[in-house]
Amino acid sequence: MAEDPPTPLTMQDAVSHAEEHGTPSQKQDIRKAKAAFSIHGFEGPSFSNFPADLSTYEKTITKLSGSMPCLQALVHAAGISDESYKQFQRAGRRLIEAVTGVKAAKLERKARNDEWADIQNQIALLVKAGFVMPQHSIALTALIDICRAAEITPKTLTAEQVQAWLSNAPAAKRKALRKGLKALDTLQGIGRLRPLLPPCLVTPESKPSGRLRTLPGPLQQAINAWLDIAAREQVEDPRYEHLAEPLSAPSRAAYSAAVSLYVQTLFKLEPDLLSETALNRLFSEKNIDAVLSAWGQNEALKARTLAGYAANIAALLQRNGLPDAGTYVAGLSKVLPHLVEGRAAGKVMSPRVKRWCEALLRDPKKTTLFQIQHLEYYRRALEALAAAKQNSLDLLHLSNPEVLAALPDAKRYAVKKTLRTVRMFGLMAAYSAVALEGAPFRRQNMLTMRHSGPRKTMHLHLIGRAPHVVIKFPNEELKNGKYLSERGEELEAITIEKRGPGDHAVDIITFYLREIRPLFPEADKTHAFFPPLKAAASPDAGFISATFYLWLSEASAEIGLPMNSHNFRHGYCSIDINDGRRSIEDLAKLLGDTVAVVQRNYAWINAKKSVLNVQKDTARRRTEILKARGVTE
Repeated sequence: MAEDPPTPLTMQDAVSHAEEHGTPSQKQDIRKAKAAFSIHGFEGPSFSNFPADLSTYEKTITKLSGSMPCLQALVHAAGISDESYKQFQRAGRRLIEAVTGVKAAKLERKARNDEWADIQNQIALLVKAGFVMPQHSIALTALIDICRAAEITPKTLTAEQVQAWLSNAPAAKRKALRKGLKALDTLQGIGRLRPLLPPCLVTPESKPSGRLRTLPGPLQQAINAWLDIAAREQVEDPRYEHLAEPLSAPSRAAYSAAVSLYVQTLFKLEPDLLSETALNRLFSEKNIDAVLSAWGQNEALKARTLAGYAANIAALLQRNGLPDAGTYVAGLSKVLPHLVEGRAAGKVMSPRVKRWCEALLRDPKKTTLFQIQHLEYYRRALEALAAAKQNSLDLLHLSNPEVLAALPDAKRYAVKKTLRTVRMFGLMAAYSAVALEGAPFRRQNMLTMRHSGPRKTMHLHLIGRAPHVVIKFPNEELKNGKYLSERGEELEAITIEKRGPGDHAVDIITFYLREIRPLFPEADKTHAFFPPLKAAASPDAGFISATFYLWLSEASAEIGLPMNSHNFRHGYCSIDINDGRRSIEDLAKLLGDTVAVVQRNYAWINAKKSVLNVQKDTARRRTEILKARGVTE
């Protein structure tokens, strides 16, 4: 007689297991997990009967990562912070891992004394000696656990196996795996590790980027033809269309992403249309309804992004002879809830940035640190240079890639680490000096500033009795330059000079040009004030955004003020408005925005101040009443 299948475990089983076998800390997970479930509407019997299955759990009690407006709205409505929710969600996961044996299996794999352990032991020694960055060791954790679970040794690991894992893994796990693969391939450059590592590089080749490349060839061609028409300045008289300037590459990419996502979504909903090659036939009202409604279930994209895509598709259709379809898309954007939400979100500061600014304004120490952070970066750059000099390192000579490559492994990694530290803090000092003592320009404008060549945007006057720097961007290089031009305006030139004892930007810029910029191998091949680390693609090529994000994240965390590049602009304005230093009109001129845009973004600051003032006034009156009654405490 066949045995009955085992009864599926539930969260009640997970709770009972923790109560019976858990430590005091693990028993706390019960309360936290119930809070996470409660936010999603699972309480009482619905919590107790919920399957203790990790896959089901992660799909239902979603992990909060980055900006997820719908989930964050639930979390904030419950009156808890994002960080608290993350703790609660992890607690639920731990309960399930414990009762299902997943945790025990993971601990067993971690304790194995195998070939992977040999690699980890060697890396630990190299990290301790300063030859390998700790991040490499951390990045390998998830990859090694998956390999052990699949009984795969380093010598048998291949890119083909990895590709299969990446194809089936959820987004968060894919990211962790890619970090581990990159670390494993990077470690191939260390001679003593090479015999322990896979015989070949294991990171799979990148697939063609962009949604457009995933579509059939005829549709790719049709979309590009539509983009050639739509992604350019629009003129009223068709006789002048041949003179209309093409939009920037990012603007064209936004149109491409929108229509490609539309087609991808439609093909998933209607597989019978896969053979269709006429692009205009895909935009019936029925198809538009289906696709834009389905976007509401796409948790990978923000409502703000989806609303932008809908607007781009409407414009694309209008400009390519389908005005009725374009009008229908525009109308639907005002009806579907997720697109209405996205349109509204596009008009105000994002909740994530607002929370960062609120935290900044609540903490006087961080408010002060924000305004002098360039001095903190400057100090660390000076300290790193002094340490290099003390160790007899000629960084200018060693910054040459050929010289660096010729060094023995041990010295090369020590020098690379020193160079990275000096470059990072030196660049961040100059960048934040411009942002804080000049103006908080947008990141892309900052990273592509040109201090030499025929198209200067940064004019250096550093010799003489009144050294100063003038920064002036033409409208065509600004995100909102088109609208400035239409209003007959331009962004005012910004002069950086020493106006008081607290101003050090000119000194920092001079230091950067003398000591830091020459350490970038491409410094003499580009006009950019911030040169790229690797080959300059053009004479105006600047420092790449991806590396800047990493450096800013690391450097700002080092000084105790974790932030991203967008926070420069919003932090600067938030502090000014909160302190009453400048009017909305003044900030609008500085930023090149309209008064209405600045008002929309920062109106919450004055609103919070008004509420606080009312509370303070109420407290003062209450104190006076009690004092009159003879109550002192």
